[in-house]
Amino acid sequence: MKRNKNFLWIFVVLLLPMVMAISSLGVFQQNDNIELLQVCDNCSSVNLTTIQFPNSTILEVNIIMTPVQTTYNYTFETTDLLGQYIYTTCGNPDGTFVCESVSLEVTTTGEKVSLSNSIIVIVFLLIAGGFMYLGSVFEKEKWIVKTAFHLFAITMGLLAVNSARIIVSESTDLTLMGTSGFILVIAVLLFMFLYIFIFATVNVFKQIKHRNEIKWNY
Repeated sequence: MKRNKNFLWIFVVLLLPMVMAISSLGVFQQNDNIELLQVCDNCSSVNLTTIQFPNSTILEVNIIMTPVQTTYNYTFETTDLLGQYIYTTCGNPDGTFVCESVSLEVTTTGEKVSLSNSIIVIVFLLIAGGFMYLGSVFEKEKWIVKTAFHLFAITMGLLAVNSARIIVSESTDLTLMGTSGFILVIAVLLFMFLYIFIFATVNVFKQIKHRNEIKWNY
């Protein structure tokens, strides 16, 4: 039994260089050219074998990468799809055939959405809700203060929607939904702005009329 375990460990050690390890190249902007890299200080050559696209399509490349000292590169130009790409390279360090897979991510801005981006959206929404509530507290006689709070709420809402749109646009599957949602929310906010504008205009005319009536009474 012990001998079998020893053989198993020897098999794992021998197989380990053949296992494809996935590392990350980073995040890049959509439609930009990307230098696919592989580092090997004792390879006679490195081949780029395949590239997997975000839609799971696999492109068979089978091309020798350009060597620059110990770094091998290939200029990849087809980056119109958003999402994760995985490219596989194979080399022969110390005469041993080794393959490695490297991932990279393509977004519209070249930046990866983090938790802080989502928190910012939530904060904007909370502030917008707070301004809307404060605006509803005041009576119609305080229409200037009421309108100001409502305008602040709309501004915060626009910032929240724009931030959410940017987050959603980083995903191919959510881009269409994000665009439709953005248009819908903008339409709602514009309707609210129009309502507030009409409300403020009516109150301005009422105030002018009231002042004129007082003037004529004198």
